[in-house]
Amino acid sequence: MGLLLLIAGRGEVQAVELNILAAGATEAIIRDMVGTFEKASGHTVKPTYAPVGALREMIYAGEPADLAIVTPAIIEQLQAKGLVRPDTAVPLGKVGGGIAVRKGTARPAIETPEELKEALLAATEIYYADPRVGTAGAYLLRVADSMGIGDEVRKKGRTAGGGKASMELMAKSTANAIGLTQISEILSVNEVVLVGPYPGSLQNMTTCTGILLKRTPHPEAAQAFLRFLMSPPVQARFRQAGYEPAR
Repeated sequence: MGLLLLIAGRGEVQAVELNILAAGATEAIIRDMVGTFEKASGHTVKPTYAPVGALREMIYAGEPADLAIVTPAIIEQLQAKGLVRPDTAVPLGKVGGGIAVRKGTARPAIETPEELKEALLAATEIYYADPRVGTAGAYLLRVADSMGIGDEVRKKGRTAGGGKASMELMAKSTANAIGLTQISEILSVNEVVLVGPYPGSLQNMTTCTGILLKRTPHPEAAQAFLRFLMSPPVQARFRQAGYEPAR
C-alpha cells in the first residue's frame, strides 16, 4: 500500500501506456523493476533504451514519448529547444566508468593511469560505445588522447551502438580484448567481468536524470513513474547496479 500511495498520480485514474526513452546505463534497473510499477499503478511502460546522444536525436525528430532519462548535458540541449519541462527534472543516480574483460580471462592491472595506459596498449581489441552517440565511448577517446595513445586505441577499437552492446560484442571475441563503458552496463552482461573503475582522477561520473517531455499527454503518470524510480526499492537496485546517489 505504501508504494501504491507513493506512485499514484493525482489526476489520471485511467491506465495509460507510458513511452520512456532511457539511457542504456539504466536498462538493467528499469527492466527488473518496471513490473512492480505496472502492477501497483495499472499503467504500462514501453521503454526504449539507447545511448543518450541517440535519444536526443529521437526527441529532436519527434519520437512520441512521455519521459526521458538522460544526462544533464542532454537536458540542457533539449531545454534550449523547448522540448522538456525543466521543473520536472529528477536526478536518479550517478555512475562511473569501468574496465572489463571476458569472463575467465586474465585481469590487467588498472589501478593507476599508467597501468590503464599499459593495459590499453597491450590489448589487441578495445570495445566501447560508438563515441558519436555514447558518452562513455567519447570519454574513453578523450582519455586516450590525453595519454597520447588516441590513434592506437582507435585502430584497435570495436564499437557498438551502446555500452551494453559493446560488452556483448566483446563477449564473443577470442582476442586479447578489453572493454570500457559505464559500470552499470558492464555488470548487466554476464559473460564479462568488471576489473575495476577508471583509476583516480580519470574517473568521470555520469548523472542520469529523468525529465518529462513537453509534449507528454500523460504528465501525471510520467511523474508517478519518476516518483517510483526514487522509491527505496528502486534506489537499492540502482546501488546494486553500481550507482551512487545523485545528491
